[in-house]
Amino acid sequence: MAHEYAHVEQDFRVTFPGPFQQHDVVVDGWSVPFVKASFRSDAEDHVRLILDDRIGLDLTSAEAEKLMPFLADAISIALGYGAHPSKESETLPERTPHMGPRRVVRVGPELAG
Repeated sequence: MAHEYAHVEQDFRVTFPGPFQQHDVVVDGWSVPFVKASFRSDAEDHVRLILDDRIGLDLTSAEAEKLMPFLADAISIALGYGAHPSKESETLPERTPHMGPRRVVRVGPELAG
């Protein structure tokens, strides 16, 4: 029994734009997790950093050079490491316990009534 399929014209909710070319971001020979980069074709010497596939930031190469070591350290600390590995590091350092966030309550002077 042959199956017949009717071609239905419709607007699809899912599309597949692309292709995209993304690059790993590497600081001191170690990749930075959760950060990808793409080069902008409309602006020379600009890079778009994409954090966690959700947030993008367009920077010049010089700005990225200044920002990325700080961001790499911040991500490593958030993952439980002391900092992003240095270029001298041969292996990933052990994770260390660190203090979690603390609730801060503002205490003001009592109002005289």
